[in-house]
Amino acid sequence: MNSAFQFLCRTKTAFGSHALFHLSFDLSCMNAHKPFVITDQAACDAGLDLQLARAFQDAHVPLGIAVLEDTSEMESLYRLFVDKGYDSIIVLGTGMVVQTAKALNLALCTGPETLRSSAGPRQINASLLPLAVIPTHPGSGQETTGETTFLHHVFASPFLMPDLLIITADTMLGTPCDVVMDSGLTSLALCCEAFVFSDNPFVRSFAGPGICMVMENLIFLVQNPGKEELLCQKAGKDRRQPLAQLAHAAALSGFIRSNVPDLKTLQAGLHAGEPGIAPEAGLSRGLCMVLALLDMFENSKDTSAWLGKLLLPLTDAQHYATVCGTGQADAAIQTIRDLLQKLSRILSKDFGTLEQAGLTNGQVLKISEPPFLRQS
Repeated sequence: MNSAFQFLCRTKTAFGSHALFHLSFDLSCMNAHKPFVITDQAACDAGLDLQLARAFQDAHVPLGIAVLEDTSEMESLYRLFVDKGYDSIIVLGTGMVVQTAKALNLALCTGPETLRSSAGPRQINASLLPLAVIPTHPGSGQETTGETTFLHHVFASPFLMPDLLIITADTMLGTPCDVVMDSGLTSLALCCEAFVFSDNPFVRSFAGPGICMVMENLIFLVQNPGKEELLCQKAGKDRRQPLAQLAHAAALSGFIRSNVPDLKTLQAGLHAGEPGIAPEAGLSRGLCMVLALLDMFENSKDTSAWLGKLLLPLTDAQHYATVCGTGQADAAIQTIRDLLQKLSRILSKDFGTLEQAGLTNGQVLKISEPPFLRQS
């Protein structure tokens, strides 16, 4: 292990059934007493906005709630926030809702002209308003990173990381299998790469639990899609806790992304998002990332001491103890391949290869080249 490393996670995470009821106190500790809630229609249809309001009743804290339909509403959100005198932001949702809330926070603290700048990536070096995020389904991990994208402009700063993250099974909505699988595989790829190649003990301490959460819950969720959820919006009772675990894994992968530069699996995911690439081949972003991860591991299994140790969070201590040291790297790689094979059988779908997804041979070789151990 290198003697020099750093790790920043400025987000307080609360996980559990009563986490919502502590949110008003946590905000008051940051001198925030009039929060503005940004959510989406799906959360409202499931009654999550009312559930959040009830959690604030005993604290006598008024909530302003806005239902977001698209990012074009930024100007009206800005005016409403300023006119009503709100002092903090709560996000009830995942994905676009979180990105919009981060952008609104920037506009409120640095001026609306910040969002209209065409100067490219910008660094924000001033504190923003308190931001709390309550996921409603597993995300991509970007929700907890120190960056956001608005109108194709990228903004980056540690201050864009949420101040508070509330993960509870009570707010999990019904989530389609493709979204669940993409989130789980994305988290798995990022956590596995960081565990093996980042020479940072704090990163590994976050990556290990993230890997375990995916391995313990992803197959169950894909095998039990919860068709009844389409009627009531909320996730079925047997799926809520596993979905919350995957949401937690996504959050951990976001913290890792903020502390490990140049993750190669993330580059594979970005390539997968280019027009005409993965979707046409039936490959999701997360699946492309795991395929790239496997190529990377095959090219480094004889040189990386931590690849063998990856078998422990991928399986359990009992299985890890039965595999001899020289075979642990191969066993770790095979465990990930077995996971993909199980998903393929459940979904009756052939996942293919990175080349079949449309990535050029040069892109595949560049992504698959194992990185040096990184100091974070």
